[in-house]
Amino acid sequence: MATGRLDRLQQSALVRRFQAADVVNGGTLFAAALLLCFVPFMLVIESLFGRNHIAVFSSRFGLTGQAVRAVALVFTSPASTAASVTGLSWVFVILGGIAAPAALQNVYERVFEVEGRGYRHTPQRLIWLAAALGMILATDWVQPWLNGIGGSALVGLSSLIAGTAFSWFSMWLLLGGRLAWRELFPSALATGICWLGLVLAFRLTLSGTITSSYTKYGTIGVVFVIMSLFIAMGVVVVLGALLGVAWRERR
Repeated sequence: MATGRLDRLQQSALVRRFQAADVVNGGTLFAAALLLCFVPFMLVIESLFGRNHIAVFSSRFGLTGQAVRAVALVFTSPASTAASVTGLSWVFVILGGIAAPAALQNVYERVFEVEGRGYRHTPQRLIWLAAALGMILATDWVQPWLNGIGGSALVGLSSLIAGTAFSWFSMWLLLGGRLAWRELFPSALATGICWLGLVLAFRLTLSGTITSSYTKYGTIGVVFVIMSLFIAMGVVVVLGALLGVAWRERR
């Protein structure tokens, strides 16, 4: 009887989704797209708007002292980033930015078992890129104000709401509207909860980890730590979507 239950479990739709999504590898590939493509895009955009990306990143994850200086050594360019990007270079910058929603779209298509459409989804990816940029800039502006009036509790609540809302929108958009909003909400909520847990965990540990890695390995140690953060983000995206599917199928 136990063997029969195990066989049925292995053949279930949920297990197939877990196997197809490949949580760790899927998270790693998404992290690679963030580090190699989306981060350079954001550096250029924030330089264009005259924003200090080091200060923004440090504030979001509670970095202090030597950790801030170590991150600055890694991500500060010797000249104005936006001024050095001209003409055709902007095409490659935008294509690099599109790589992030393309990787995210691939994750969602595997988790929800929706057939991919390749480059025909380019307009949706561009819309997602614009929405993500607006979300990041709005968060950078609102978070200090929320922290001032309500402290960490209000910032955490806003992270949960924003993470859930943006994940919900991302799933619906990148899947081409082929799944209803109601079907996607459990996965969006699970992603928002996982995202809140990630932010809290890294706010407690990231500063010390960066300082320790920089002391031991230099700037390459900082890159390793940032990469681990991006891998965690990728795992949150995959795991949140899968947990929502699990809840919906049990219902």
